[in-house]
Amino acid sequence: MIRHGFRMNFGQSSQNLNNVKSLQTVALFGAVVLVGANAFVLTPILSEVAEGLGTAPYRVAWAISAFGAATAVSSLLLAPYIDLIGPRITLGSAAALLAFAQMLSVFSLSEFWLAGAQAVAGVAVGILLPGTYATTAATAEPGRQAARLGIVLTGWALSLVLAVPVAAFITASLGWRSVYGLTGAASALVAIGLFAVMPGAIAAPERTSSLRVLRLPGVASLLVILFGFMTAFYGTFAYFGEGIRNALDLSAEGAGLFVFVYGIGFGVAGLVLGRLAPRITPAYILVVMGAIAAIYFAWRLALDSIPAAVLATLAWGFLNQFGLNSLIVTLNRQVTRGHGAVMGLNSAVTYTAVFTGPLFLGPVFTNYGFAAVATCAGAIVALGAAAVAMSRR
Repeated sequence: MIRHGFRMNFGQSSQNLNNVKSLQTVALFGAVVLVGANAFVLTPILSEVAEGLGTAPYRVAWAISAFGAATAVSSLLLAPYIDLIGPRITLGSAAALLAFAQMLSVFSLSEFWLAGAQAVAGVAVGILLPGTYATTAATAEPGRQAARLGIVLTGWALSLVLAVPVAAFITASLGWRSVYGLTGAASALVAIGLFAVMPGAIAAPERTSSLRVLRLPGVASLLVILFGFMTAFYGTFAYFGEGIRNALDLSAEGAGLFVFVYGIGFGVAGLVLGRLAPRITPAYILVVMGAIAAIYFAWRLALDSIPAAVLATLAWGFLNQFGLNSLIVTLNRQVTRGHGAVMGLNSAVTYTAVFTGPLFLGPVFTNYGFAAVATCAGAIVALGAAAVAMSRR
């Protein structure tokens, strides 16, 4: 009887643990959706926001720059404290701060107010995003890091697929301020969920500086590869819609469907990773990055027809999930402590690439077109693959 009772309790404990893990995954997924939504919603409604604030669209776009800059700085300076304070407080507080920033955006009276509100959102995201990645990997079962991260990263696909059309619909129906009101309410709900289900600490509290983590073997080289990977993506994605429209003679709505297809590919790959739980090795990364480089090079041919372009877009989204997943998992493995710091470096590098990618590839697009942009991106990713191959020797 005692032995039987022990088995029942053990089984119930295991079931409770699995339930907690599932709730944590949902909350972390929600955090990524929020980050993506805040990043994407302003772009499709720039004109409406500018009209509401009595200014020009390019001035409203300053809010996007303020968000990106604040995220990069926050990731470097504040993310290391995730390891010291623990996921529950840092992630819950960051989501709450994001909700506050979005409500500030609702009441914007000028483009400067909106830019300031989005800078506050950037501070929140600079903690929330690296904290989400670090916690996802650190709390996963051994060998399941890639699978769990694949599910969480799918939040980017959901926000990409839904944010643009939903933001446009809500703006047309209720006004642009309602967009930030709804995202603020969603952020508040996710904050409550994070406070409720996240662990208080993952390991013994210890703050590790970004500089110290950067000196660990393999971290700096991985960050360089990641920077190239993200520069290639953001530089290409910035001109993707316009490039597709020019090549295939599409309307804005038609180009938007290609963004939807990219999100579908990225999201499906996340679900596949959740099932496969692949073992991330240098050989695996080399194959994935080689395939991504090939997709970039293939755009020269894919722009000849709509079916070919759809397939290329789907494959691009699908493979980018595998590439991003493998690099983040590998970065986390380079440290035994300081996961928050290393993911802070990851976010800082990513948001720097948001700035440098379009800046670097803009003249290429202007002078030579989208196919040349994709070719340059392929060359950058191929160099990253070559660096991975060299590291195996």
